[in-house]
Amino acid sequence: MPKNKNFAAVVLAAGLGTRMKSDLPKVLHYLGDMSLAERVIRKIAPLGPEKIIVITGHMAGLVEAELSKKLAPGILEKTVFIRQKLLKGSGRAVQEAMGLIRRHEHALVLCGDAPLFRAATVRKMRDLYFRTAPDCLVMTADLEAPGAYGRIKRDHAGTVAAIIEADGADEWERAIKEVNSGTYFFRVKALAAAVKDLQKKGSKGEYYLTDAVENILAAGGRAAAFKLDDATEMTGINSRADLAAAYKMLCRRKAADLMDSGVTVTDPESTYIEESVQIGRDTVVQPGVFIKGDTVIGRNCRIGPAGVIDGCRIDDGAVIKYSCALEGSRVREGAVVGPFARLRPLSDIGPEAEIGNFAEVKKSRIGRGSKMHHHSYVGDTEMGERVNIGAGTITCNYDGVHKNRTVLGAGSFIGSNTNLVAPVKVGPGAYTAAGSTITEDVPGGRLAIARARQVVKELKKRTK
Repeated sequence: MPKNKNFAAVVLAAGLGTRMKSDLPKVLHYLGDMSLAERVIRKIAPLGPEKIIVITGHMAGLVEAELSKKLAPGILEKTVFIRQKLLKGSGRAVQEAMGLIRRHEHALVLCGDAPLFRAATVRKMRDLYFRTAPDCLVMTADLEAPGAYGRIKRDHAGTVAAIIEADGADEWERAIKEVNSGTYFFRVKALAAAVKDLQKKGSKGEYYLTDAVENILAAGGRAAAFKLDDATEMTGINSRADLAAAYKMLCRRKAADLMDSGVTVTDPESTYIEESVQIGRDTVVQPGVFIKGDTVIGRNCRIGPAGVIDGCRIDDGAVIKYSCALEGSRVREGAVVGPFARLRPLSDIGPEAEIGNFAEVKKSRIGRGSKMHHHSYVGDTEMGERVNIGAGTITCNYDGVHKNRTVLGAGSFIGSNTNLVAPVKVGPGAYTAAGSTITEDVPGGRLAIARARQVVKELKKRTK
């Protein structure tokens, strides 16, 4: 077992991706809310690499700028980019990056266009590598239709003897079902020696990293295989159809994991829950819901049908009714949101509060048990407990230059069609009359009426 278990993660992200038929490099196409490359990097970061070496090539500046913008600071500070000058295969990419890779004892090499692996799977592979200490450990899987994947050729003892690229395989080799995923752990000294002598191969004259495995074996080194139980984890993405299939695959996998943990997903085929989401036991998720980002949903919640929840915290017993859109918000225990409600970022809906039909909340705290049942907008507001917001109420929080605060005291009652012109305070237990435009503070326990007196006049008869 190696004493030094520090390793570099090497992400191959230089390819053109011509089959995507796009002006973007393939690794910047989005799978859900993350690009392929970002999703790969985010998954491997928790495994503890010393450095994450991202090898870019095609439209390198764009790839580097996008990842620098999207990666969390803790990940970005250990990420380094290197540009592949000659875009001639994975072996050439590693050759050009060896100056950085050789600073580490070990290297995990993986493809930036294959983000369907589970982080737990690569962790198991890492643990096997350090426990058994081969010169190379390659991730493999059995496929009924191996297609263009490289074949894993084993010797009579069952150990890895070679990796044969499909376009160079004979009839017997093409019949092999075990294939190379493109993910490896290497002892860096063995890798450095092996990539020196790579030769151009195939119709495109590329340098294959698979030949490095053959060179390691020829030099007396040892290669081993880590075979996947779920072959979908090695799926690469090469086309728009692959992208769509991959997203469905991720969501089905997540739904299955959630159901195994005690969550009801009514129809997994029409529900889209991303990998990063956490949901508690006995919550029910109905069809047509998209749940994304770092969303955390508690126990005994009811979600949907339909709607989008992105980067939210939803506490135990909350109900999100149909066709709601929630982003970057908190819904506390027992609160009810919807139907057709929108929570914009930094909204905090208090326990047992109710946000109803076509209501919108933005950057506001809604107090315990407060009610805002329909057709109202509340922004930049501090709302106390048991406040009632009548239909058509608007907080006029923007004066053209600044966003201003509205404060609504506990137990206040805001009449229908009230305009609250911020900055303004309505004291505890105060009332505003329906149809009022409130421009001054209302003391607690008082009624504010701010509307023009009704005038009724005779109609003048029109002359023909």
